[in-house]
Amino acid sequence: MNIVKEGDKGQVVCEDCGLVTITYRLRDVPFSDKSGVVKNIIAGVCDKCGEVANIPRQSTPKIRAKFVETRKSAEFRVPAHFIDILSLASSKIDENIGDELSKALVLYYVHNLETGRFASSNLKGLLSSAMADAPSTKRLSLKITGKTENELISVVKKSGLSSNADVIKGIILEIYEDILKPKRPKHLAELRSIAAALG
Repeated sequence: MNIVKEGDKGQVVCEDCGLVTITYRLRDVPFSDKSGVVKNIIAGVCDKCGEVANIPRQSTPKIRAKFVETRKSAEFRVPAHFIDILSLASSKIDENIGDELSKALVLYYVHNLETGRFASSNLKGLLSSAMADAPSTKRLSLKITGKTENELISVVKKSGLSSNADVIKGIILEIYEDILKPKRPKHLAELRSIAAALG
């Protein structure tokens, strides 16, 4: 890996100015979703407009560490068998990965419901099914970013449900319908790729 130092020059395409010369300087760089700022990292600054136009690979560990810090814990009460659904679905995707995939699976559904790739209108009907008829006695903890929190709020509005907890319950029931019920689970190739990245 090539290590750059303050004052080094380079050439990149700036979003605003096109092909430009950059100078590597210490800068505070915000995340694209505005959920946090990585302070004092080496970044390539456009010599024309003064904006950050490039982040060298050597700065990515600091960015990753800060990103993990910005995640907050969100807790949801769900029926006990919902935790079993997540464990079994994870196992069906990749039997070696464990519960880490369960949480990624829920976040995968949140994102795809928010973008409209999956239909959020199904969630309400799933919550009225016999599978949902049990007290919420278990706690499901997820580490989420500000972006995921906003996606969750958006899914609440789109689905017509009343809370984030209801959306999470609906998602778990959707996971049951998509992954556990059919002989051939939906989205299997994509989910196995996610499992491989986690493993």
